[in-house]
This record gives sequence, structure tokens and C-alpha cells, in this order.
Amino acid sequence: MTSKTLRAAIVLSCATVLATAFIARRATAAESEVHTFGLGYKIGNGLGFAGGDLIVRPWSHVSFDLQMNYLSASDTSYGDTLTLSGVGFAPAVHAQLKPVGHTPYVSVGALYLRFSAHDDVNSGAGTATGFFVNAGYEWRFASHIGVLVGAGISDLLTVHGDTAASSFTYTPDKILFNIESGLRYFF
Repeated sequence: MTSKTLRAAIVLSCATVLATAFIARRATAAESEVHTFGLGYKIGNGLGFAGGDLIVRPWSHVSFDLQMNYLSASDTSYGDTLTLSGVGFAPAVHAQLKPVGHTPYVSVGALYLRFSAHDDVNSGAGTATGFFVNAGYEWRFASHIGVLVGAGISDLLTVHGDTAASSFTYTPDKILFNIESGLRYFF
């Protein structure tokens, strides 16, 4: 991750926290009934800043969250520029402490990325798989608005790619710090 990308991540995370504080202060009434379906904007889980999620709550303490993000990154090292673009998916199960209203949560999910890569000489495509575990807090208001902020760990288990000249499989042995935040509307 470049320093420019890291700065953007920090600024966007701070903006999300400030927006959460503003919304929480303005909307004081917590949700009073379980809403079973939601749509929202979601960032994090290693998937980037341009994404959304679909939330289904079949039971009062459990929800399923399917996050989908557009990925785009570039890095210049040793004079070569590597550009990645693609789509990432992060299905997760959230367990909430309280059935309605504002509540802490724990989530466990899988990561799946499909990307294309281009540098100054080669191009190719690949996939990556992994998992994440987060803990956080979700504010759910009577206005059907929800705000989610969490942190935890993530790990990419395998990265596989193909270029015109060869194939590769890479196993990064790194557990990384992970954040997630989202703004949702529940129906």
C-alpha cells in the first residue's frame, strides 16, 4: 500500500467516524423493530473504498452481509508501474448482541478477489481468497438508517495468477489489521 493510499484510507476512515458521530447525535431514536433487509455503502475488509453491501437479517441477532467492491490500485517500484483492477466480494455473518437498536457485533467472513494486473511489460489476471474477523458497533436508528464501524484482522490465504508467459501461486503469510465501515438503509 502506497503512502498516498494509506493517507486516503485514514482520511476516509476519519470522515466516516465523524459522519457517524454527527448522525448519532442528530438521530437519537434507536430502531424499535427488526428490519430484515438493507442496502448500503461499505468500505474496508481489504477491498477498498468503492463498494456496497446487501444485508439480510433472517433472525433478530444474526445478519448476512454481502459486500462487493471495485478494486483499483497502482504501485511504482524499481521504475515499473503495476496496476491492479477488479472486483472483490466479502460475504460475512454478523452476530449482534441486541436484536434491535444500537449494538455491538462480531463478524466472520470470506474474501474473494478477481483482478487483472498490468505492468510496463506484462499483463495477466488472477484471483485471491482469504478471510476476516471483525468486532465493532452498529447504530440502527428509527429512521431506518444504520451506521457500522468495526476493526479486526484479515488474511489473504492464496493469490493465483496467469500471464502470457507463466502462472504463479503466492501464499502471503501475513495477518493484517482490518477496518470496515458502512452507511446503510434498512427496509
